[in-house]
Amino acid sequence: MDGAPSGFWGKLRRPPGGPVERWHPLVAHCADVAACLEALLADDVIRSRLARLAGLGDLTPPQRARLCVLGALHDAGKFNHGFQRKGDPAPSDVAGHVGELFALLAAPGPERSALAEALSLREIDGWGASRLLVAALAHHGAPENVRSPSRPPRAALWRPADGRDPIGGIACLADAARSWFPAWREPADPFLDRPAFQHAFSGLVTLADWVGSDEASFPYASTKDGRMSFARERAPEGLRRLWIDPSAARTALGGRAPAFTRLFDVPSPRPAQQAVLDLPVAPEGGLTVLEAETGSGKTEAAVARFARLFADGLVNGMYFALPTRTSATQIHRRLVDAMRRCFPDENSRPPVVLAVPGYLRVDDAEGKRDPRLPPFSVSWPDDEQERMRWRGWAVEHGKRYLAGTVVVGTIDQVLLSALPLKHAHLRAASLLRHLLVVDEVHASDAYMNRLLATVLDRHLAAGGHALLMSATLGAAARERFTRARDDATPPPLSTCAEMRYPGITCRSAGSRVADSRPRPAGAAGNPKPITVESVAILEDPSAVARRALDAARAGARVLVIRNTVNGALAVQRALEVLAAPADGARLFTCEGQAAPHHSRYAGPDRERLDRAIESALGKGTDPGGHVVVATQTVQQSLDLDADFLLTDLCPADVLLQRAGRLHRHADRVRPAGFERARVMLLVPSTPDLGRYIDGRGAARGPHGIGTVYRDLRILEATWAFIRHRPEIDIPAMNRAFVEAATHPEALAGVVARGAGRWGLHARAVTGALLGEQVLAATNAFDWDRPFGDAGFPTGFDAVVKTRLGAGDRIARFEPAVPSPFAGSVEFLSIPAWFAQGAGSEEVPRSVNVSGRFVRFQFGARRFVYDRLGLRPEDASGPPHEEDAADA
Repeated sequence: MDGAPSGFWGKLRRPPGGPVERWHPLVAHCADVAACLEALLADDVIRSRLARLAGLGDLTPPQRARLCVLGALHDAGKFNHGFQRKGDPAPSDVAGHVGELFALLAAPGPERSALAEALSLREIDGWGASRLLVAALAHHGAPENVRSPSRPPRAALWRPADGRDPIGGIACLADAARSWFPAWREPADPFLDRPAFQHAFSGLVTLADWVGSDEASFPYASTKDGRMSFARERAPEGLRRLWIDPSAARTALGGRAPAFTRLFDVPSPRPAQQAVLDLPVAPEGGLTVLEAETGSGKTEAAVARFARLFADGLVNGMYFALPTRTSATQIHRRLVDAMRRCFPDENSRPPVVLAVPGYLRVDDAEGKRDPRLPPFSVSWPDDEQERMRWRGWAVEHGKRYLAGTVVVGTIDQVLLSALPLKHAHLRAASLLRHLLVVDEVHASDAYMNRLLATVLDRHLAAGGHALLMSATLGAAARERFTRARDDATPPPLSTCAEMRYPGITCRSAGSRVADSRPRPAGAAGNPKPITVESVAILEDPSAVARRALDAARAGARVLVIRNTVNGALAVQRALEVLAAPADGARLFTCEGQAAPHHSRYAGPDRERLDRAIESALGKGTDPGGHVVVATQTVQQSLDLDADFLLTDLCPADVLLQRAGRLHRHADRVRPAGFERARVMLLVPSTPDLGRYIDGRGAARGPHGIGTVYRDLRILEATWAFIRHRPEIDIPAMNRAFVEAATHPEALAGVVARGAGRWGLHARAVTGALLGEQVLAATNAFDWDRPFGDAGFPTGFDAVVKTRLGAGDRIARFEPAVPSPFAGSVEFLSIPAWFAQGAGSEEVPRSVNVSGRFVRFQFGARRFVYDRLGLRPEDASGPPHEEDAADA
């Protein structure tokens, strides 16, 4: 409606400092949201998840109608005078609409009694839905404590005045809501007191509110009455256009997943892939753990599993979670290609969203923030038909990532759904629809794993489907996930070492017991014998560079993987000093610039580096000697094939991942001397890691010893295994190697054989792990607690994180600065240990550009950004750089 509001309004359009231009009646907005909730509940997957959490076989039509009535009441708080005054020409004494309503509900008095009568609270209580009403009212991202609201009661906000009667308006809304959904009158069992159902319902109402507030689908009403028929037409269409309803894609499949050979253009599946294809489909949901070697095709197996579950109507989408931003961007490209083959018709192809902050990428398109484009804040190139505006809806706000259909991102987005942060319920409810895939699950620490276990418990309790994947998951970790207990004890070491590999472990939804041991996942891949030589040059970058360069001169493709960025930079500099003019073509370059490959680059530059390294070491590339210096950024997702690997000492599971970059393609002809895969393990000069343990049991050594990899027992067990077995056959020995380095019995053996401070170190590491698990359990908000018994702590957004130590800052350059390779850089992520003391609003200062060399001040430190990446200009200060995330 045009002009200033002439009644209770729900939405306004008003330029900054100007008068109201248009307004949307409050009852009309509530109709829009209620219609969206009705359409969401009509979806079989969503409804089955909610019903499972509610302890029901299904939600009957009367029960769904009652939930829609509650959803229609979500904005009842907006009737108060303080909120309505926001539409005045000169607003004053304004108020919100969520806390204010809860304050009134908690305060005895005539206004509270009038509100109870207007809402028919006694009737709602008879539905068993009092807490569900609370969940609907708290739809703005955080629950309210109904016994101790966040705001004091203000009775004057609700008394008739100035021609407005707030309580009367609520009564009219409640009557309208019941008239929109008359099936509420039909007989129905009351809802059981199931807190998890209440929490999920709150998230679903929030999703309905987001969709119902989208002006492109729900333009402001031109009249005050009769909105519901229009809303009911628009709601299903809006869900389809936003791909929250993916029925167009499912219909295109015709109830049958495409053949694996069509999905990936291969003659036949590999053994591990076939094992996943052969898994039964459990309508009640379940957890699958797939353990198979690097290069066995786990990513493709996950996509095939999704296609089958999706075709069968058991999931509405997939979230593919990875440990790093880099691996997420790499897998996103592969999933875009896979979806193109799975759904040849672009009109029935679900969007593939990249859920990585800083990116606005859907499919092959890159969006750009544009505040001039309401109601969309993102413009998409070559989008005259506005197709990408709808496909890109989920990526426009980070809180909406999980509302996408096929989503690729970091594990953090999943973990956010378990933490008491704003919009956690929206994330959690949206995730329930998906197949949750977690790749490289071994790469997370104890804190993250405990949060992930919480997410998995909720997901399975709702009848959801999840797939965890790893090349090297130890028995202790597998037990924790499949038996849902932090203290789950694995079988004896001798038994674990003999378990099948590759293997699949299954746990059905609703059960806390999994298979007693992994079942076969096909035969092991092609045998790859690897010679491992331990060389004590860990702290001599020139010696490392010399060995690498000599091998490259002999025609080998050489990959150097260091545990830290600092270690990689040291070898890169040494390599450039040692290289003769004739060696120029042997050094890795990106856009003609010699460079290492690590995490401290701007996003577009990281992608250029990825393409460059795949051009140097990928499948089908030219033969000839080559050296790439990198960190752990190359040990996941990239399809690289090296002849010779030099790597810092690292845990067995990580070492196997790195070795997976060796002799990856059997058809490649190897240079003389490198016919067998070779690893040079860079170790300290003294074979006693105990010297890095201090009197408190903490450890800190060079190149990630005790920092990136803090448990020296695992490093010692890994090194000891290599000493006794300089030749490893993978994947046949994968299981035995990982268990020998991670099984509790093996770690106890390290302590028993060691001297001095190993016992102290064991207690320190164990205590830290337990502390992280307790902290994660404490931080996660409790779905077993009735909704409304507790709110989210104020200000917690700045404290609770998905990763311990997280807290990176973004340095945004205006104008953009030159990239060291090509184009420009708009922003850089500054690691937390570099940005200590820098606030979230910090901006780069004293920016100096010389060619493609950038210097700038950020917080208390000056930085350099060039072909070697981001680093402090002055290397003084504590060595915080050696951090688990710095690679």
